[in-house]
Amino acid sequence: MSSNANYLSSLFPPEQIHNLYPGPLDPTPGGQAISMVDFSRPDFVKYPRFQRAIEAGQVAEMEPGDALFLPSMWWHQVEALSPFNILINYWWNTSPRYLGQATDVLKHALLGIKDCPKQEKLAWKAIFDYYIFGESDNAGKHLPEEAHGALGKIDSTIARRLRSQIINKLNR
Repeated sequence: MSSNANYLSSLFPPEQIHNLYPGPLDPTPGGQAISMVDFSRPDFVKYPRFQRAIEAGQVAEMEPGDALFLPSMWWHQVEALSPFNILINYWWNTSPRYLGQATDVLKHALLGIKDCPKQEKLAWKAIFDYYIFGESDNAGKHLPEEAHGALGKIDSTIARRLRSQIINKLNR
């Protein structure tokens, strides 16, 4: 470790979520779910998979004036090493604002899918894989362009229409 380091930043790819033991989804001071593991003194008996997260993680030593760009959705933990530090986070999002927040979708899925029977959850997983996680134009490829609707490129008009439909359903 450099003698000039002010911070140690531990970075973990999104697929390590299972090994990071995230806490409740209720709002935290930073607004994001956090790991329940004490990174400075991890309890490997209580959190045995955390060792796998450490193995998959990366560490950046930050010196005065350094900046660190984290890829979207990566988990991170920062440890200050000197008595006086300034840390600034800026959450950069390249998606248009009218598309909304993916965390809202997660909460809606918790409400509508999480406690379904296993077979229904597997069916919903296949549906999400087809419409959401597959190639973006695949689900509507067989349809005439005028019938694409939400299966085509989402613009502000389609986003407003979808948001309105969701709000109407939630308000029932």
